[in-house]
Amino acid sequence: MEPQNPKNMRERTPETIRGEETEEEQIVEEEEETQPLLEERLTLRKPLGLLFDLGDTLLTYLKFDPEAGHAATLKIADNPLGYTVSDIASNIKELNRDLIPRREKAQVEFHPHIIQRHVYEALHITFDRTPEEVERVFWRAATSWQPEPGVEYVLEILRNKNIPMGIVSNAAFCGCTLMWEIEQQGLADYFRFLMSSADYWVRKPHPLLLETAAAKLGFKPADIWYVGNSPQYDIAAAHNAGMGAIWYNRLDDPLDGPDPHVEIKSWREFLELVEGFYLKI
Repeated sequence: MEPQNPKNMRERTPETIRGEETEEEQIVEEEEETQPLLEERLTLRKPLGLLFDLGDTLLTYLKFDPEAGHAATLKIADNPLGYTVSDIASNIKELNRDLIPRREKAQVEFHPHIIQRHVYEALHITFDRTPEEVERVFWRAATSWQPEPGVEYVLEILRNKNIPMGIVSNAAFCGCTLMWEIEQQGLADYFRFLMSSADYWVRKPHPLLLETAAAKLGFKPADIWYVGNSPQYDIAAAHNAGMGAIWYNRLDDPLDGPDPHVEIKSWREFLELVEGFYLKI
């Protein structure tokens, strides 16, 4: 996909709701409503550090086939009672029906190895491999990814500017599994660290994940931008943590969460945005 024209970069503004006001009243009302947003925009500082979401931000999410993942794990399992892929899927469905609403409400994450224990131990399925190895077998069979268009070119330039970068992802997989995928895609050397919510107990939009990431980068949250494709999780988390909130919206999706500081349509637009701050005197 060709990079989008940087001139198409849009900053989100609230819609002005009008009734039967006169034209003069509409102008005054519009000025009053846009002023707070202008003040918010001015808080977007030159980024001393950058944090990114993973799925559909750095990497395009091509496939998730859990049945293929379960089939792969059964091939390496001791399964004395002969349970099937369908049996495992049914157990997980029941767990998810109960736990996912709790997870979303509390903004907490359940560690995947605990879920494995509830599923496999209940079915008397065992493995002679570590939970991390079993998770990797599932991941490789169930998921498929590729880098977002233009991302490596931009990451290379950002690294040459000596801007420290990290990844913070909501995921039901361990950070070691996500980093393995980043390595397979040839992007690992650009980042100081990767944080998966599965390893940190909380999930976006809770601010704690990004606050911890800011401490790992060594900067105040206000001096860091967080870039993600989900207004509901990424943009909300950035605002909650006091970071610059950059919405990566390549697919031109409707806004389903809080306003970002800036909306971008491509990685080239993001580079233009960063360079604009670095060229300021």
